Amino acid sequence: MARRTRRCAHCFKPLRATARSDARFCSKACKAAERRWRQHFLQAVAIGLWYTQGVETEHVVRCPACGTRFALGHGHRRDAVYCGHACRQAAYRARKRVREGVTTPSNVTPPGTRSTRLASENAPELVGAARTAA
Repeated sequence: MARRTRRCAHCFKPLRATARSDARFCSKACKAAERRWRQHFLQAVAIGLWYTQGVETEHVVRCPACGTRFALGHGHRRDAVYCGHACRQAAYRARKRVREGVTTPSNVTPPGTRSTRLASENAPELVGAARTAA
């Protein structure tokens, strides 16, 4: 009877003949990539279900620095404010600039204000400005 070729769970390449019987991945890179994909998928499903069905909307929040929507408890702490380390650092640098009195140009919005302004009152103004510029 012919032996079936086992394949990597991420890239579907054949596993080595000498691989352990319980091996699922061809390399550590594939294992890490599969884990990242799984985490992203779980978060996307959670956001989609909560957004479309309106269930537990307090668990889906927007990052104040970049405006990305993310689910609390799926790769993030339950009390997380920012979606990642880069946004947390950007917000810190913006607060530091304000504290030191360094001004930013008027057309650049500092992190922490973008998502709240875009979501509500300034959206029609931005759409009109974009249409006239195009």
